[in-house]
Order: sequence, then structure tokens, then C-alpha cells
Amino acid sequence: MLPALASAVTGRGPRGVHPINDRYIAVADSSIDAILIVDGNQGGAVVGHLVLHDSSADDDTDEWLNPVSLASCVECKHIFINSNSMLYAIALDKPLIAMAESHDFSSLAKSSVRPYWPENWSSKYKGDGNLRMISVAYDGSSAYVAHAKGGIFSFDPLNPSESNRRAKHVVHIGDADIGEDINGLHHTRSLRNLVITRNKYVHILKLLDDDGKNPLDYGAPEAYKLALNYHCNSLYDGEEMTFMDTVIINEYAFVMGHPKHSSKSAHNGVALYRLTWYEDDEVWSDCVQIAGSGLEEAGWVDGSGREARFSSTPHEIAVLPSAEMHMIVVGDVDNRALRYVDVSIPVETHDQTEKVRVSTVPYDEDLYQVLYQKEEPWTNLDVEQVMEQDGKSYFHSGIEGLYSMNFDTAQDECSRVGIGRV
Repeated sequence: MLPALASAVTGRGPRGVHPINDRYIAVADSSIDAILIVDGNQGGAVVGHLVLHDSSADDDTDEWLNPVSLASCVECKHIFINSNSMLYAIALDKPLIAMAESHDFSSLAKSSVRPYWPENWSSKYKGDGNLRMISVAYDGSSAYVAHAKGGIFSFDPLNPSESNRRAKHVVHIGDADIGEDINGLHHTRSLRNLVITRNKYVHILKLLDDDGKNPLDYGAPEAYKLALNYHCNSLYDGEEMTFMDTVIINEYAFVMGHPKHSSKSAHNGVALYRLTWYEDDEVWSDCVQIAGSGLEEAGWVDGSGREARFSSTPHEIAVLPSAEMHMIVVGDVDNRALRYVDVSIPVETHDQTEKVRVSTVPYDEDLYQVLYQKEEPWTNLDVEQVMEQDGKSYFHSGIEGLYSMNFDTAQDECSRVGIGRV
């Protein structure tokens, strides 16, 4: 285990996470107003970055973009990112997956950021502080952004022009019984559904009907409504709960949330819960807590799901695209780290939820100083150089990548660099 207390509650850190492949993750970090490319195979080395504001605003955080979510797709030559008030399109010279395959994200730093608000979207929702999360289908076939009070808006991720007629207000509040307080938004892997998380509900919105058409394209939204508070609050003797995000893996929904109030802490950390789909009855039920406490003080502890602790401010979860395992990535905001939650065993065995494992991919070493300190030695360094100097350069191939250490030295070094356990 790695015991520690979460940082002071600021709500700033890795708010948005977008797995590019099973190795690289794009992170929207609001504490430094940047997109970071984190290498999960290299102890959290940052191998690419883009600062989202002009350098003239380095000392004026009121001018920062303050990202809360990001997404892209396999063929997309844009990253889409949003603050609570605006959607942005970041033009790339090639898709993120192409950068990942070449292990070269150097061109990201030269990308341009522009506000993106399609003409078909009402201006009354623009700048009102209620944008929440973006989801883009991995094949680029659809893209959506959630507005907490307005519903769901669509856009074309392969042709993000303001005049593109595919951009529409596709779900209004009240449609398909979808109410306000929308927080999370994710395509399912099959691309047949869009998972919408509200404070107390999940709505599984149909994107493909029996004729192979998207009901949203012809104004007929249809969704299954799952009452999360009803199913999960029995874990806390009926205490009212709130939920932030949901992902679906096979027949399981993994939901992040916690009780709204705890007698143990004013800042209780989040937990992850699993619900199961029963095909014969066509219902979701059986809420099981699989990681985190939900009641205890926000913290930073790795280990088994039962032992694990998170901060109180995670915003988004995502599924690592891997054929070898079932891994959920949590942007653990106030801990300034990515947390990997391995749910492979309970997904494959349909039980053994006690065998969930939580680990940390830390990436935040000295990033703020490197980007914004105006004195030496920081002015002579960039983000990627600091990662190498912090020991994250261990990960290269060939004989020069082999090191000999005794157990105690290796354990200390793994802890320092943050690359796992001995």
C-alpha cells in the first residue's frame, strides 16, 4: 500500500482522462491548464504536453481555460476539450493514435486551440458554466457533449466546422425521462448506447435501433433509467448519495460516487460500485462496492479495493482499451495522479469483487514549476526533460535499460519513481 492523505480540496488536477491506447493516456489537468500525454508503462512519464493558454496569461489564472473533459477518436485530427463554459477544438497534424504508434508526441505542443460552438447550438447555453463532459465514438461516427441543465448536444468530430449540420441539440431536459444535473457521458464500446450519469441516476441512451439507425438523428431519444441512489444507498443505511460518472464493461456498470454526507469526514473520498445486468429480467441491480470507502476521509492509498482510498474530487473515469485486462482509469483530481483500478477478475469470474486491485500512476513531479516558475533551474527545463531527470528515463530498450540492485534499493527506487512494486 501507499498510504497518504489527499491534498487540500481544490478540485484542480487531472479532471479529464482519455486513453489513447493501452499505454498512453491524454489528461486534461486544470491545475496547470494543460493537456498531458502520460505513459502508463513508464511510471507516469509525461511524453507530450500542450499548454492551453497564451504565455502572456501564465500569471493570470482567470485567463486560463480550466479544462474539465477531453476526447478524440482514431481518425480524428482534433482533440475536443471543454471548460464548464466553452467547447474547444485543438487541431493536430495527425491523430493521437498515430502519435502513440510512433511514440512521438512532440508536435502536440505546436497545436492550435480554438473555441468551437456550432451554429445549430443555441447561444443561451454558451458561457453559462454548465458544460460537463465530452464523449467521442472511437471510430468518429458520433460525438456528444453534456450540458448539466440543457441536455445533450451532438457534433461531427471528423469535420468540426461551425456550419456542419450534424451538430444539433439532440436531447432536451425531459426527453426520455432524462432530467437535469448531468455529470458524466460515455459511449459504450459497442457504440450502441450513450451512458449518461446524473447525480442519482444513469440513463443508457440508445444510439442504434433495430433498423441500424440512430434514434437521435430523427428526434426520438429512448433510454433505460437506472436509479443509482435506490440501488446503492443500502450500502450506507439509506444515506443519500451522489454520483459522478459511469462506464460499462460487458454486463457490468461501474459507477463512481459517494454519500453526500459522512459522519466520519467533511471531505469523504469517492468509491467505485458495480451493478450487474440480468438479461432474462432486463434489469440492472446488485450494487456492490468494489473500491474506496465512500465514508472515510479522502486519502491516497493503493492496494486491494477494500484498502484503497481516493480523493473527494474525481470527475471522470475511463476504460483502458486492452485485450489483456479490464482496467478503469480514475483521474484522482486532488491527489494529482491517475489511479488504475483492475477489475479483470470480477469481470471474468462474475464474482470475487474482493480481488479488485488499485495502483497509482503518478505524473505530477514539478510540472507547475517547470511550466510557470520564471527562475533557474526551471527556466532551462521542459516537462519531458524533468521526467527523465526524475528517473523516468529507465524505460528504454537494450542492454542500457538493465540495472542491478538489491531488494531494499530496488524497493526504494520503485517507490521514488512510482513504477510499481518489487
